[in-house]
Amino acid sequence: GANVQIIDTGSNQIFKTIDTGAGAHNVTFSPDGKLAYIANLGTNSITIIDAVSKEKLADVLTDTKAHDVAVSPDGKIAVSCNVGAGNITFIDVASKKATHTMPTGKKAITAVFSPDGKTLYVVNAGDANISVVDVDTQQISKTMPGAKGAMAIKPTDDWSLFWLTAPADNKLLLMNPKTGSVEASIDVPGEPHGLVHSPDGKTVYVGQRSLNQIAMIDTATREIVKTTPIGQRPDMMAISSDGKTIFVAIRDENKLGIVSAS
Repeated sequence: GANVQIIDTGSNQIFKTIDTGAGAHNVTFSPDGKLAYIANLGTNSITIIDAVSKEKLADVLTDTKAHDVAVSPDGKIAVSCNVGAGNITFIDVASKKATHTMPTGKKAITAVFSPDGKTLYVVNAGDANISVVDVDTQQISKTMPGAKGAMAIKPTDDWSLFWLTAPADNKLLLMNPKTGSVEASIDVPGEPHGLVHSPDGKTVYVGQRSLNQIAMIDTATREIVKTTPIGQRPDMMAISSDGKTIFVAIRDENKLGIVSAS
């Protein structure tokens, strides 16, 4: 569709559509919620939108198949993961310009900043590893094991664990961010893809793409407690700030699924 649709969550109605670029994929917000970043796979670019005025501010060229954006905790740096090029592009938010592109690994697909903003963890889905990047020097400091086809990497609030999807193995991996060691794994059949934590950290929701459903996982027992049919190939997921509603992009039906957490 080459656009972003803005939905009122009270009425569940689309109230504005903003042109972005072909293959508009993931949406990432700045920590203060004032900016939205859209990765455009088809135009190798990032669209920056003012989330308050709902107006487009800029399109920034990155590299082949911009797939996802990570934003630093202070909001000053955005990083595009370019899955087609196997690299990442640093963007200066103030000037809205790309400043540096560096290789990480095959199918660099998503990334997350450490809480202090000094380290960036880049998931390379093709190489089944994670590049640990020093943000100041823009150099890879070490490489940790990952997972083939991994899509989501979500830290717990205390940063004691990463939750990483491992769709090729039908598992979720619980990794130590400091050592890269896998401390536990959870069997999740059906190609686990998008993943979100509840705000209280007690529940994880994950899409099972080839089973056309989502699963609810208790983080204490690390077991699936319920699954819910959702539609053809559930893709990316988001959760409301109060934890009451899960939003699921249903890829092959051009729909957004709205699910009650309770």
